[in-house]
Amino acid sequence: MGLKYVDEYRDASLAKQLISKINDVSEKPLRLMEVCGTHTMSIFRHGIRTVLPGNITLLAGPGCPVCVTAQKDIDAFIQFARMDDVIVTTFGDLIKVPGSGSSLAREQSLGADVRIVYSVFDATNIAKENPGQQVVFCGVGFETTIPTIAASVLTASGDGLENFSIYSANKLTPPALAALMEADGVEIDGFILPGHVSVITGTDAYRGTFEKYDIPSVISGFEPVDILKAVLMLVEQNEKGVPALENAYPRAVSDQGNTKAKIIVDQVFEICDASWRGIGTIPQSGMCLKDAFHSFDAAIKFAMDLPDVPEPKGCACGEILMGLKTPKECKLYKKRCTPMDPVGPCMVSSEGACAAFIKYSN
Repeated sequence: MGLKYVDEYRDASLAKQLISKINDVSEKPLRLMEVCGTHTMSIFRHGIRTVLPGNITLLAGPGCPVCVTAQKDIDAFIQFARMDDVIVTTFGDLIKVPGSGSSLAREQSLGADVRIVYSVFDATNIAKENPGQQVVFCGVGFETTIPTIAASVLTASGDGLENFSIYSANKLTPPALAALMEADGVEIDGFILPGHVSVITGTDAYRGTFEKYDIPSVISGFEPVDILKAVLMLVEQNEKGVPALENAYPRAVSDQGNTKAKIIVDQVFEICDASWRGIGTIPQSGMCLKDAFHSFDAAIKFAMDLPDVPEPKGCACGEILMGLKTPKECKLYKKRCTPMDPVGPCMVSSEGACAAFIKYSN
């Protein structure tokens, strides 16, 4: 039963049926944005762009958490690494992202104690094992990872773990969609909404944005059939002129989302403004620690308040995240900016559009 259920979403004949129907019903030129880095990689890996009609353009949006992290936040992580008796813990994608003049990888090579972790709870364990040192976790993520970070703060508080703190560069998805709809030059005819994020937020999280902008929106899973089904639904909405907010991933996503996870987040975090690479400050799009947990806020503990800084000269990562350019339209792509020597985060992250283009495109 389980295997058959999984195979349904990898069925080649069903995929062919969906492709055929998309080609049959699609007439209008459409620009559809996938708002998830995992979707971007899946679309490239399975060659989905190549089977869609030429009038449909898929755009990679601001769905890679590393890619949307502001330059000043990357610089803050590097400053932590340069401090005595501080251990910086981070997920692997972040370590090679260039700051204004360095990266965590470079600081590590110069002797800084920078450690890659696979869970924020690895960071709390490191803090327990090193009571004489401060441990900072670089909190970069969307609604998917915020609950575990909140849980780690509750655990650290309960255990009296005074040498653990987080720098929160966490962000919320719906405000970014609204910012895109308000941005000059951005043309989007529909959103392929993120699956993992939506498991936590539920469909209801997008209703305000959908009702304000009346834009076709479909939550999708990550198998080829999932994505093709979402594309078909968006095409049909556009062709009929009847925008809707639909859930094409009901096996994982409900209207309410994961209420237990949201309760944990509400205990620890409150909504605040946040700076997004390429977009700028988006009101009410970040998650900051509540006053009761300020002792676990690395920005407060270390008085870290760096100014905004411009992105690297010539880097089009911000425009790529907004669907204004493709990676190949960046002057640095595959020239000054490569996976071995990246200029922008879109080339570094495993969910970055530039990394996907260079891995799967000719």
